[in-house]
Amino acid sequence: MKLWKTRGKNYRLATILTHSLFLTIGVFTVMVLLQNFQVNRQVVTQEVARSKQQTSSLIQEIFKFRLKSIEIQQDSYSRSQSLVSELRNENSENISRFFDGIDQIDPDISPDFRFMSKDGSIFWNDQNHKFYGIQDEQLVLISAELITGNHWYISRAPSSMGMRYLMIRRTSMIAMNNGEVVGDFYAGVVLNNNFSLVRALLEGSNVDQLALAVGSEIIASSSKTDVGHIEWLEQYSPDLNANEYMISKVDLTIDGVDTFLTVYTVQNNSHIALLMRGHYLWVGGAVVLIFLIAIYTRVWLGQRVSNELKNLMLYTEQSIEAKNVERFKGSTISEFNKIGQSFQRSFKRLREQEKQFADLFNYSLSPIVLWDTNGNVVRMNPAAERCFRTDEKGVNLYPVMQEGLLPQIRMSAQGVSLTGVNIAIGEKTYRWNFSPIVLDNVTRNIMSQGQDVTSFIEAERQSQTAREEAEELAKVRADFLAKMSHELRTPLNGILGVSQILKGNLTDELDIEHVDVLINSGEHLLAVLNDILDFSRIEQGKFHIQHSEFRLKELVTIVEKIYRPLCNEKSIQLIVNSNIVDEQTVFSDQIRLNQILFNLVSNAIKFTHHGHVLIDIHLEQRQFNYELKITVEDTGIGIDRKRLQHIFDPFVQAEPHTTREYGGSGLGLAIVCSLVELFDGSIEVDSEIGIGSRFMVTVMVDGVLEPNLSSSQSGIVEPTTMFDRTLEVLLVEDNQTNAFIARAFCEKYGMKVTWVQDGNNAIEHLKHNSKIDLILMDNQLPNLGGIETTKIIRDELQLSIPIYACTADGMLETKRSFIDAGANFVIVKPIKEAALNQAFQYYKDHYYS
Repeated sequence: MKLWKTRGKNYRLATILTHSLFLTIGVFTVMVLLQNFQVNRQVVTQEVARSKQQTSSLIQEIFKFRLKSIEIQQDSYSRSQSLVSELRNENSENISRFFDGIDQIDPDISPDFRFMSKDGSIFWNDQNHKFYGIQDEQLVLISAELITGNHWYISRAPSSMGMRYLMIRRTSMIAMNNGEVVGDFYAGVVLNNNFSLVRALLEGSNVDQLALAVGSEIIASSSKTDVGHIEWLEQYSPDLNANEYMISKVDLTIDGVDTFLTVYTVQNNSHIALLMRGHYLWVGGAVVLIFLIAIYTRVWLGQRVSNELKNLMLYTEQSIEAKNVERFKGSTISEFNKIGQSFQRSFKRLREQEKQFADLFNYSLSPIVLWDTNGNVVRMNPAAERCFRTDEKGVNLYPVMQEGLLPQIRMSAQGVSLTGVNIAIGEKTYRWNFSPIVLDNVTRNIMSQGQDVTSFIEAERQSQTAREEAEELAKVRADFLAKMSHELRTPLNGILGVSQILKGNLTDELDIEHVDVLINSGEHLLAVLNDILDFSRIEQGKFHIQHSEFRLKELVTIVEKIYRPLCNEKSIQLIVNSNIVDEQTVFSDQIRLNQILFNLVSNAIKFTHHGHVLIDIHLEQRQFNYELKITVEDTGIGIDRKRLQHIFDPFVQAEPHTTREYGGSGLGLAIVCSLVELFDGSIEVDSEIGIGSRFMVTVMVDGVLEPNLSSSQSGIVEPTTMFDRTLEVLLVEDNQTNAFIARAFCEKYGMKVTWVQDGNNAIEHLKHNSKIDLILMDNQLPNLGGIETTKIIRDELQLSIPIYACTADGMLETKRSFIDAGANFVIVKPIKEAALNQAFQYYKDHYYS
């Protein structure tokens, strides 16, 4: 309940703006401060890391320098021939005097103690080790540990003053004249309370204090307090902190090898602590400033914005209640002034729309009815009242209208808009539109508008009847033409046949001339009948493209052989241009392409009396197929440009007198146009009276994928002599007749044929019998298709047996799918003996062994 009250509470605009402004400024300020703090923190962190790195490098270098100085001094003494001589002569007193003088000259780079060994025993020492509480026995143990190398070693030695941590280095005493190793020279540094080392590190590293530790044990310090307990060292942290000092840790290395020696340093950190405290003060100040801005903003908005907004709300309420829209008096705030003017324009527009809607509702000639969601009439316009009054028979149409529209009203009450619903009310039919009126996502009312479409419905019914009658009449006409063409063909073929026989037996020239007239008339009539029959088949949709493989060069050769003599008789020139090679084989309908070309060429020769007829056949390769362009150009009588758009209509010729002068049915170009459409091609025409005509046809044809056998294997090889052994052939064929024919063909070549009826049986046979020389694979097989079977043989069985696909589907896609699956050759059904002979020749040349 409390939650509902909180959400339902109304806030003043000034309060909302104050909160928004306060939140915006606060978030922005905090983000800026946090970003500034983060940037400064990163800078300080990097600077501290750099300072620590500098300190670490300085301490490491000073420590190395200290050890290196002792190394140089030790190596120099080990090569001193006087010391070697004294050691060989076992004169320890002279050795002691030598080192006493050296230590007085430069005591800072001298080791804490020295000793020499000879023949495995301690020969000489400077007695300094006893100052640190180390007994002579410990020197023997130390020398026993350092038996190889000249590196520094860190060792521990018990003493009377506790455990001592030592750094020991050994070097050999060698006589330079003969290379004899006389003995070993040892130098030792005591790390515990080594004030000399600490002072050198402190002066060279620019730190305030430092401590030397072994592991967690402090063994030397610059502090005057107890070495084992250093207060500032207990506060060590590797991270940046706001303390007054900064502690660093340096792990010492000797000759690049890590040791357990650690140097802790402390530096003044007051500037970092001051910077961090300054940030905290800035954050606090920003919070106080935000609070003051919020208070000032709240007071200012309460006095300025609230009053202006109150005036605006008062104007809105008065405009809603009043019938006339008053002018807005304006506001001193620009945004509120624009809002008030927008309200003024909106109220004015709303009043105009209400008046327009009322006028439309009252004066509309179409019936408009307002319904509630239960299907009750709320309001009707005068047109609806006129339409649904009691009709001439005294029937009240209101209940009829309500009952007829009730299903649509209920559907529209669900929020669905309906249009174009025809409903009969009385003797009239109305087309209704239903639109739900939705307020607050709830459908309150439904508006319906009707239109009297009785005459339209009747006209549509009559139009549909007329269309059906016309279609039936066209079908009857086409059937009649087809039947009459076939009925006339038989006697006409008899007339032409007998006429040709008679012509061969006549000797009288007049009789021969009479028979020629008879033959020419019969051939003309036969051509007209053929055109009528083809056009009838096209109109009935029975004219289809039949694809097959053929040499495209035949198209050029046939048209030249047929029409060159006709051109010679008319003394006109026939020009044939082509880029088609002899071996080019395509997959298309040769007969229909011939029909297109023959119709165009026949027309060109018919209407040309002088000049030439040009035939250009051009083939261009595209991405997946070929584009065949046929151009027929003549220098004949030409066609009027005004009649070009009708030249492809049936039974239409260029001029009315053309039929009387040249004959013909007027169907040739209509058939050509229909055939080009069946090829999904295009045809264009360009002509001019007295100049000539040019027809351009473009169609797409498919190429052939299988190997070209014509160039090298055009001859037929005797089947019994082709192979010198019996080939094992697996025939995969589901049709018994096709299998019988294929087996009979193969047995003529001495092959042994095994027949299986589907792809699964073929796979099982190949699993148990791999001695197969050739596979003849059908395409459409039960259970498993030929393409899928071929892919399994290649991919899963991993067999390389040659596979010849035998398919009645001559489509290019089917051939490509077989080749992609792994087939070596494609044979198109029905299988012809010549084609099979060439296919077996290809097998012998490429796969037979």
